[in-house]
Amino acid sequence: MWKLTRTFGCLFCLLALLESCAYSNNQSIHVTLFTENKSIESKVQVESSFGGQKYINISLTNNGSVIDKIDSIQVVIVPSENINNETKLMFGGSCMGRTPLKLTSSSDHKSNSGTFMMMKHNDKNFTNIGILSWNTFLPYIHFDRKKGIIITAVGEHKPLKPGETITFEKIVLSKGESWQDLMYNYGTEIAKEQKIKTKEPVNLEGWSTWDYYGRVYDTKDIFKNIDKLSEEDHHANIIQIDGGWWTARGDYLSVRKDLQGGMKAVADYAKSKGYRAGIHLDGFRGDKNSELFRKHPDWFLRDQNGQVICHAIDKGDTFMQYIYYDYSNPAVCEYMKHVLSTIRTEWGFSYFKIDFIRYGLLESILSEVPADKAKSSGPIVKVQAFNNNMTSIERTRAGLKAMREGIADDYFLGCSAIFGPTFGIVDGLRTGGDIGAKFDLYETRCLQNGGNFYLNKSVVNADADYLVVRNKEDEEAERAWGDKFDGKTTYNEAKMWSDYIALYGGPKISSDNLLTLRPERKKLIENSTSYKTASRFIPLDFWNHATNKTDAFNVMLAENEDCVFISIFNWGATDKKFNLAGLENTILVSPESKKAFNFKGDSFQFDLSSHSSTIVKVEGASFDNLRKSIQLID
Repeated sequence: MWKLTRTFGCLFCLLALLESCAYSNNQSIHVTLFTENKSIESKVQVESSFGGQKYINISLTNNGSVIDKIDSIQVVIVPSENINNETKLMFGGSCMGRTPLKLTSSSDHKSNSGTFMMMKHNDKNFTNIGILSWNTFLPYIHFDRKKGIIITAVGEHKPLKPGETITFEKIVLSKGESWQDLMYNYGTEIAKEQKIKTKEPVNLEGWSTWDYYGRVYDTKDIFKNIDKLSEEDHHANIIQIDGGWWTARGDYLSVRKDLQGGMKAVADYAKSKGYRAGIHLDGFRGDKNSELFRKHPDWFLRDQNGQVICHAIDKGDTFMQYIYYDYSNPAVCEYMKHVLSTIRTEWGFSYFKIDFIRYGLLESILSEVPADKAKSSGPIVKVQAFNNNMTSIERTRAGLKAMREGIADDYFLGCSAIFGPTFGIVDGLRTGGDIGAKFDLYETRCLQNGGNFYLNKSVVNADADYLVVRNKEDEEAERAWGDKFDGKTTYNEAKMWSDYIALYGGPKISSDNLLTLRPERKKLIENSTSYKTASRFIPLDFWNHATNKTDAFNVMLAENEDCVFISIFNWGATDKKFNLAGLENTILVSPESKKAFNFKGDSFQFDLSSHSSTIVKVEGASFDNLRKSIQLID
């Protein structure tokens, strides 16, 4: 039973607002609202399932005689288990790279998650609290030893008319002996709530412009790499043209002059070689220098002073003046739908990477766009839209749905997103930050992506970014841009990323220059593409890592349509022995040599040098049995 131990104050004590509190008919849950007129009341309903899950549904009703606006919402849940200093907390990753999975303790009052928080009471007792919907608000889960589980959301002044009722986002609570089952079940619960059909693994491999060429490439660069790919990889099936092909952000039907024949010519050439044509665009930001802005300045979000929000930044190779689409305006939705439909039907692209989705959300704009010092306008404290009755979550989902209509049944990859609002709309989702040819990026990206394992197949196709394996000896000095060049990665370090992408990364799209990449590094592409993408995977040392952004997992288990695999990564600076128990009645085989490893009993010891990895094929046992039986012995 869940029980109420005390009444809790609200987290957001905003002086200009009145407090409206509503107590649940279930005494373990307490809802506090801050609204302008104190006329909105909440009602809590808790549903229990046969599986033991508890679903928390909260309705918000304006019982007053005038419009009231929601400023913030707080839900406090008192856990039934006693929480002590030994209780571990795992906060789920909320976005591509900025807030990855984090392991912490019950004394941590600062960490939060926009997806889930799991409590480890002991080795056989776990509690998970997860968000299931992101339709109107953007909830975050916190923990306080004195108060309990706290779920907060900014209301963004969402208005409710007299008598109007809306729902808060759905919450699920579950308990069990297996953290693995709870995590997989959480992904299934998201899919059920969002009405998502099971995703099949994406077996795509090919080449992209981004990591080597950035925004500076022409048709010749693309065609030469396509020709080289055609010569060397007879299984490749996609060419992905990343950002910078447009004349200005937002003018997406206008192509740079040095891309002779336009993007249709690029797509036609890729398809003539048997490849699918993929394209990237920034779906939530435009450029103040664009023709689109000159014609439609009212299509972009404004600040509290009525000025178009603009973030000017020097990127080295170009000067950006970012502005932000207002998807509460149906005309903007229709424009983006038309753009993507044209690119699909007239240009011939069938794979769409839509980037910078997070900039549809209020929190990203307020935290990342600086004050305009030239105008001394001060920080942005309010965002004004065409329809101010919509929250930024509602605007974001309106934009994503318009894009989905334009893309139709072709592939929709969401990128740089706060995860929740994309669920149920995108096919694939970048689950870790941008990669580069550097060891520290390999390490952090394996943590970020690996920690979001539960989303793969059930909610989205997880995408870990490009396959990048070069170092400075594979580069042309004149191509250097940003911090992506002059890498010093060893062969074994680059192989670690190749081994990760082999099973856990989703599409295997190389983004080095195939014309200058040395044969030894091309072997790492062959290594990665020799495996089929995993349908399910899991970090077996989940509760031993993620204490910081570079604390990556050492042992991961994968299942694809062929077999089950164990991947071992030694991120440390010294050589290490890995001893795995729980492998009785199995045969371990090297995928490279095809030879079986000799080991006695139910444990297997593997020696790995510093900054290296290996993949082992496991025969004789299922993925589900192995994920529960294998133990890493210190």
